[in-house]
Amino acid sequence: MVISVESWTHRLETVPARAEQRLWVAELGGRVVGYAFAFKNFFTEGSTSVFGRVAVDAAHRRRGIGTALHDRIVEHASALSAGSILHHFVENPDGVDFLTRRGYREVRAEQESVLDPQTITEQPPPDLELRTIGDADPRDVYDVDLAATRDVPLVEPVDAIPYDEWEDHVFRHPHFTTEGSFLAYVNGEPAAVSMLLADLQSGRAANMFTGTLARFRGRGLAFGVKLASIAWAKEHGITSMATTNDERNAPMLAINRKLGYVPSARRVEYLRAEGETASGPAPPAPAT
Repeated sequence: MVISVESWTHRLETVPARAEQRLWVAELGGRVVGYAFAFKNFFTEGSTSVFGRVAVDAAHRRRGIGTALHDRIVEHASALSAGSILHHFVENPDGVDFLTRRGYREVRAEQESVLDPQTITEQPPPDLELRTIGDADPRDVYDVDLAATRDVPLVEPVDAIPYDEWEDHVFRHPHFTTEGSFLAYVNGEPAAVSMLLADLQSGRAANMFTGTLARFRGRGLAFGVKLASIAWAKEHGITSMATTNDERNAPMLAINRKLGYVPSARRVEYLRAEGETASGPAPPAPAT
């Protein structure tokens, strides 16, 4: 994936104040060896969930550092009267063991896949009406992105993201490329989007999101906009392009296989109910 100091800082700074985010680091000898964060689900109306993450450097695990960081998350979740805590991470034995022993269970998974754009020769269909996002109305991009995102089978659905917050998260991301991201139109109406993060210095890119409005699906639009981003990446020297998709999203997984993406990792979400709250019990998680 495309991660840098700049993108990491951007992610922290674009979590809105109403999420009441808290962050912690663990230091040994003045060196950061672990971190944790926790914040309220701010995009699902009525949610009582808290999103959390604990990460400890492999050389410093099994010393109680992760436990101490996790305790901070639980304390903050309790202060927020959270109904549940949800962790999202790249599946690994240590992480799974750590959360399972603390009462968490897997509730959702994504397939991470990688493609080398230099191996792709196919171009988008010539009759596909495409514009770079740099040449499109940002509000059109927002409308398609938000509508398609609502169809992603998340543990808790996305209800709304205010435009200004979306603009901060997407357009001001340090690796977002408006020229490598595309909007497809049908009879002049915005219909599908592919948004790309790219780090030309390292030769890496990642699909931030690809989606099609429900009424336009089944026409190959997602395939076309993703091909357009791949072609741009190839032209600009990108050699590794990553994407993630819900494991139940068969149509998008089929598109990725057709494009040549190869599975590389599994991203999982683990949930623990924290009991009754003023808003009622934690919402049920979907079967996996």
